[in-house]
Amino acid sequence: MWISNFAIRNPLITIVTMLALAAFGVAALFNLETDEFPDIAQPIVSVSVIYPGASPDVVEREVVEPIEEAIFSIEGLDRGMTRSNAVDGLAQFTVFFDFNKPVAQAAQDVRDAISTIRGDLPTEMEDPIITRFDPAEQSILSLTVTSATMSQEALTAIADPTVVGALRGVSGVAEADVVGGQYPEMTVQLRPAAMQAAGVGVADIVRALGSENLAAPVGRLNGALQERSIRLKGRLEDAAAFRTVVVAERGGQLIRLGDVADVFAGSEEVRTAAAFNGKTAVGIEVKKSKGYSTTAVVEDAKAALDALELPGDAQVEVVRDAGVRVEAAVDNVKSALIEGALLTVLVVFLFLNSWRSTVIT
Repeated sequence: MWISNFAIRNPLITIVTMLALAAFGVAALFNLETDEFPDIAQPIVSVSVIYPGASPDVVEREVVEPIEEAIFSIEGLDRGMTRSNAVDGLAQFTVFFDFNKPVAQAAQDVRDAISTIRGDLPTEMEDPIITRFDPAEQSILSLTVTSATMSQEALTAIADPTVVGALRGVSGVAEADVVGGQYPEMTVQLRPAAMQAAGVGVADIVRALGSENLAAPVGRLNGALQERSIRLKGRLEDAAAFRTVVVAERGGQLIRLGDVADVFAGSEEVRTAAAFNGKTAVGIEVKKSKGYSTTAVVEDAKAALDALELPGDAQVEVVRDAGVRVEAAVDNVKSALIEGALLTVLVVFLFLNSWRSTVIT
């Protein structure tokens, strides 16, 4: 009772205290960090098994069923959430565990369970790939780099390092990965007849390329007030330079790479693809670091993209923005709070039938 008596006898202190609490609450609301997922790490383990050439029904029968039986014997497994999928040459498992199970222990239990039945699985099957899955580590921003006139290689060169470099410099960005990029590479096609005539083996060529095409630190140059590092710049830049690489010496004669192989500039094999509005593009997936607000990181990333000056008609477009979903969810919460407060005031007024009593309450 002493609290109510003190508040009645000292109305000014009571009013100032309530106004201060309200001000602190409003300030905390506007500075509240928002994220798409709560910082609760449920142990989730992802398992991928490659079975080359197998049809989905064979994968289901020979891989999925025995592995499922082994996994379901693990203690702390959430059977209702655990799921599997079988497609051509691939089996995928997403294994959920109880919240009180450490994720490292969960991954080890899955690894041990599969190891116990490895001898019963097909010999053609590759070793399972077991990774820990964290929903909070999913991409928060999906981008595409597109152009009506540029090639895939040119778009890749713009995406990495120009766009990726700008994104990685944003505070809170953990990764910025390129999807569907086509990077240049030097192709060396060996000529077996020429190699046999010169007495050169594949190992000789591999060794020569490894030793001639490198860049490494070789020391430091110390001055009175400064220090400079010295690097050996030995990277070969074009096909002509590669052709001059000495691969062996036979009878006092130097055998160069161009004598036993055809060397030309090309592109690496494309293993991922990206498309936007029916056209080929280069995608970029942006992931944030833990502890950072999704909306803040997305806003900073967009600001960094707006500051970029891309060549030609190249442009960066946003495909998926997790910040929009987070802002929509926060707006819904704010609307619900306002509606709840208004309804509370209305109900109290209807019961008390006095505005003064309602305000005091």
